[in-house]
Amino acid sequence: MKKLIAVLVAVLVPIVVLVGPAGADDAPSSRPPRVSLSASPVVGSTVSAQPAAWAPSPEQRTYEWLRDGEGEVIGRDASYTVTPDDAGHTLVVVERVRFGTSADETSSTPVPVTPAQAPVAAPAPAPAAGAPVAPAAVPPTVNTRRPTVKGTARVGKRLTVRARGAWTPAPTSFAYQWLRNGKKISGATKSSYRLTSRDRGKRLSVRVSALRPGVPTVAVSSKSSQRVR
Repeated sequence: MKKLIAVLVAVLVPIVVLVGPAGADDAPSSRPPRVSLSASPVVGSTVSAQPAAWAPSPEQRTYEWLRDGEGEVIGRDASYTVTPDDAGHTLVVVERVRFGTSADETSSTPVPVTPAQAPVAAPAPAPAAGAPVAPAAVPPTVNTRRPTVKGTARVGKRLTVRARGAWTPAPTSFAYQWLRNGKKISGATKSSYRLTSRDRGKRLSVRVSALRPGVPTVAVSSKSSQRVR
């Protein structure tokens, strides 16, 4: 009898180890699904939110679009048309869902916005013999690194443009517009700005416009500051 019991133990123990606890592989993941963008955002293009794969399917979905994942909501539809103000930033879409009386949300990975590409002009026809030569087209200005700001985000302190960004070809001059939560501050058009009590609790940024004769003006905004204290 003792030999029979020993044989049974030797056979059954490996089977229990191999099988493991029942249902161990069926435990649900605690990680929420992620919403995403339908395409890489380019200035002038329209991107859509690709809904997250919730299970079960939610009864309601709503969306919010954000620059750099913070600040003022710039869109509340399932689709968003990228504007020149978005250049130099990232876009994030937040999907909020409702299941009966409960709610949840998920956000996309930040995706950099690409400046609009200038259309390629068709080659000009060769001038007739003896006719004056037409001047060569001036290439558009393209931003390759957005401006930066230095200073303390506190009422009474001054924020200053640290760097106007990298541009090619080089602009002949620059213009400035300071923004409060993405909106223009009246009269704030210098390369520096002194913070006032109206800025408290807000985020400041500066929009730098590159100016060159004969081509459209290109404007790019800096990253938003911390909330002003």
